Amino acid sequence: MTDEASPPIRYVQRNRRNGQTYLYFRKGAYREGPLLSPDGSEALRAEVAIILRRLATAETAAKNPRPNTIGGMLSTYNKSAEFLSKARSTQRAYQDYIDEMISDFGDVMLFEVTQAWLRSLRDAWATRGHRAANNRMQVLKNALAPAIDDQTDDRISGDPFLKLAKVKRPHALGEPHPSWMDEEVSAVLEECLRRGLPGLARAVALGRYAGFRRQTICALPLSARVPTRAADGSEHIRLLWVTEKRKVACDKREDARLTALIHTTANRASTVAYNDRGQPFRERGLNQSLDRVLVSLAKAGKVRAGVNAKGEITCPLDIHGLRHARGNEIAESGGSDAEIMSHLEHATDRAARIYRRQASRRRLADAAQDRIDQSLRAMSKKDA
Repeated sequence: MTDEASPPIRYVQRNRRNGQTYLYFRKGAYREGPLLSPDGSEALRAEVAIILRRLATAETAAKNPRPNTIGGMLSTYNKSAEFLSKARSTQRAYQDYIDEMISDFGDVMLFEVTQAWLRSLRDAWATRGHRAANNRMQVLKNALAPAIDDQTDDRISGDPFLKLAKVKRPHALGEPHPSWMDEEVSAVLEECLRRGLPGLARAVALGRYAGFRRQTICALPLSARVPTRAADGSEHIRLLWVTEKRKVACDKREDARLTALIHTTANRASTVAYNDRGQPFRERGLNQSLDRVLVSLAKAGKVRAGVNAKGEITCPLDIHGLRHARGNEIAESGGSDAEIMSHLEHATDRAARIYRRQASRRRLADAAQDRIDQSLRAMSKKDA
């Protein structure tokens, strides 16, 4: 918390929340904070200087990595085919991890990388959260893979990552990206249209009825909707696109529910979905717009609700949960792994197997309840 009247210090960014101003260090794409020192103070100048020296050290280490060190492997990894095949957003996130690790322990020799060392590193990262720990460990594993696979020079003995468990998601956080129920989808669509937000309603429909990820929802152009005629002469629209995250080709018939919504709302941007200013959504803006609608509906009891640490009503639903709802719908309709994988533009069938397994468990659970209901009806008739 700071006094905004204090003289500014370079690379210090101010963020005002709840009537307080918080300080963050920002240089290029690198961010750190909130900073602990008061604004304009000598302590803040010293804190920023320490960060700058650390970044300079990391940059020097990255340019001149010592051979047979973790830093050397990390510096090589971001030039590998495996790294370059990832989406740009993933590359940027991974590069941040790489820079951080080179700075923190880039001089560690490869022969020092043991399972005990990795476990202590994982546990230290776990204090930042399970995703932060697991993502960093995955990047490190990818970078060290060549040395682990090549056991001829014993740079790393065996595979220290073998049987090293990931940091588990805390139970208190609940299910990530819960699947939407149909009545929740209907409530949100109705509310979006009532508020004069047809572009947001389209975004929700693209997630629910096409199963698109957030990136595709924001980027899908109107030109991706191509009118076609089937062999029987019937007309329909196909969605033709290459997904942003995995670069998987999308070529599927548009769901009639999505078609109906698009036909009853106006085209106001070059993209199918758009914000309240008639411009293509940015991912963060889409999240914020949807969250405002969800929270208002949660307070009204029309969608599921939660409570945050401050006792405020929240909603656990998010844009990615719509994709899960689509996957569950296909699985519950008897769709195969290949059908789910193709429709949702998955690169592997892992997620498809999860959807199908969930659908199978749901059907078995309902069958069990049917047996109970049948038994209760039989007992009721007997007693009568």
